[in-house]
Amino acid sequence: MAAHILGTIVAYTVYIKLSSLGDGYAAKDFQGFNGNIHDFRSTIVVHGIYYYISRFLPGFLAPMALGLVVAITTWHAFRGVYTQINRKLFWTCNLFPHFLIWSGSSSKEQIIVIFGTIVISFAAKRSFAASRLKITSLAFVFLSLWFIFLVRPNYFVIYFTIFLTSLLAPTLHKTKINRLSIGIWVFTFILITMGGIVFASFNTAFFSKDVIDFMAMVEVSFLAYEGGSNRYNIQWNDVSDFFYNSLWGVPQGFIGPTLIEAILKPVQFPVFLEGVVYLFILCYLFVRIFKLAGASNMLRVHILPYYFVAIVIVFVSYPYLIFNAGSALRYKQAMHPVLIFYPLLILAYARANNLIRKKL
Repeated sequence: MAAHILGTIVAYTVYIKLSSLGDGYAAKDFQGFNGNIHDFRSTIVVHGIYYYISRFLPGFLAPMALGLVVAITTWHAFRGVYTQINRKLFWTCNLFPHFLIWSGSSSKEQIIVIFGTIVISFAAKRSFAASRLKITSLAFVFLSLWFIFLVRPNYFVIYFTIFLTSLLAPTLHKTKINRLSIGIWVFTFILITMGGIVFASFNTAFFSKDVIDFMAMVEVSFLAYEGGSNRYNIQWNDVSDFFYNSLWGVPQGFIGPTLIEAILKPVQFPVFLEGVVYLFILCYLFVRIFKLAGASNMLRVHILPYYFVAIVIVFVSYPYLIFNAGSALRYKQAMHPVLIFYPLLILAYARANNLIRKKL
């Protein structure tokens, strides 16, 4: 809680002087929210949340309060397996400077971190211990999924996937799907991907015009505004550019500024180092849970679908991370619970279960 309080204070006293804090969501920024369900879309939803909270907590006390909610939901998610977790890794992931800043600032990302942590906490516990479902727990998870769908619909798919596999855990553990090897799973995912490509090739609008329209929309949404970290020299005209730029865009999106940008603008160099550490930890966690899937038939039915959907969603969403290094630092925080915390929880629960079986 102290770390998240400090993150909010730094965000609104130091960081705001060096970079933008996104859309603001202060009461003075709010316009047009009237509580009508038809207005419940993305920014309007988040504006409404901060508008009502700011009636009771002025200034940055509103995002600070929600930052404390982030701390509490994180504690609730990890408290049962904290003794089995890699402490240094856990605290590194919790104390990333930009995670503290954006989980402590009024933004869509702060809302997603709260509700995303609720979903991954439920999914991890349910995957390992298929206890009796509680109506209150399900209600919180459904509410969380609903908010994620409204605020960041592109990330909803991965949160829903881990929720669905965990909800069906008792059934999945009893079926023959439990016996499938990693090779069969990978072959199935390849077939699904090829089927999607074949479908898209027959639907020419989807495979060309729709993708190009999406690319143009994303580019304009960033470059229409003057920004010190905007990138104007990206070739971005047709579908081949989408695939080509993904080769550097996906890893660079998780880092933020490039090495050249960090050298030319020294204030970004610590940010670049943070991004490199972030990407290294992300790859490390994905390798660890993939090995866990290879060793455990039971966990395979949870980890491999998550793995596949995570790769797909990151690939589809990477354009939001390449046109502005500052926006990349912000946008990736919405996936922090599902890409960083969820693998940490899976590894901790697996170690705890292993110790229980050995009666240690």
